[in-house]
Amino acid sequence: MTPLSPRQRFSAGALALSLHVLFIAALVISVSWRHVPEAPAYADLWTSLPAPPPPRPEPPVRAEPVAPPPRPEPVAPPPRPEPKVEAKPVPKPDIALKAQEEKKRQQEKQRLEEERQKAEAKKAEEEARQKAEAARQKAEAEKRAREEKEQALKRALAQQMEAEIDREGARLAQMQQQAQAAAARDRLVDDYRAKIVQKVRGYIRLPANLAGNPEVVFQVTLLPNGEVQGVTMARSSGQPLYDQEVERAILKASPLPLPPDPAAAAAFRAGLVLKFRPHER
Repeated sequence: MTPLSPRQRFSAGALALSLHVLFIAALVISVSWRHVPEAPAYADLWTSLPAPPPPRPEPPVRAEPVAPPPRPEPVAPPPRPEPKVEAKPVPKPDIALKAQEEKKRQQEKQRLEEERQKAEAKKAEEEARQKAEAARQKAEAEKRAREEKEQALKRALAQQMEAEIDREGARLAQMQQQAQAAAARDRLVDDYRAKIVQKVRGYIRLPANLAGNPEVVFQVTLLPNGEVQGVTMARSSGQPLYDQEVERAILKASPLPLPPDPAAAAAFRAGLVLKFRPHER
């Protein structure tokens, strides 16, 4: 047992003395003081005062003997308090420390889990945004590709239409040129046919007994130099002498004049049809 210091012994003695004084004072007060309850008071109300009663003789007052106060019983002194022993601080058990550490670990784990969930949510949001952006860019690229394809198709169609228009224009121009050339060739052929007919007429000697103005038609075959290769009567005038005279005149007029245009000259060589009437110039 650890011995007490002087200061601790003085404090313990003062405390014991104070307790004894308080205990004795409590005993004295509890024995000498009495509390007598007060009697209740009554009052009567009168409308008028009654006649005073005759005075009654007062009985003699007898003095009652007063009992002496009881003697206080001897009070045993309180037991001497044992010296107070300071309690040594009890170290915290390992269970409390482990509970605190476990609580901290759980809080840290929860914090890390919340951070992980936030990071995953942010990552998912970023991935969704990237997917949406990629889808938007893909849609825009497909739209641009479609527009470019449509523009290319429109340009190809326009070029094709222009080429078709150009070809049609060229064809029409060529046809027009051919028509113009054919018309010019026909005019040239007509001019040279008239020259041939005029030359043949110069060799015709009309018979004396010719009646009317009959028409005879001959088909003449020419050589490239204009010489008459053959004469065939296609339709008779009905007057043999006139028919024979025209055939003789065609052979006499050989070579016949041909146009300088090879195509027109070829038309003459392919088959020259000549018509004659006796009274036409």
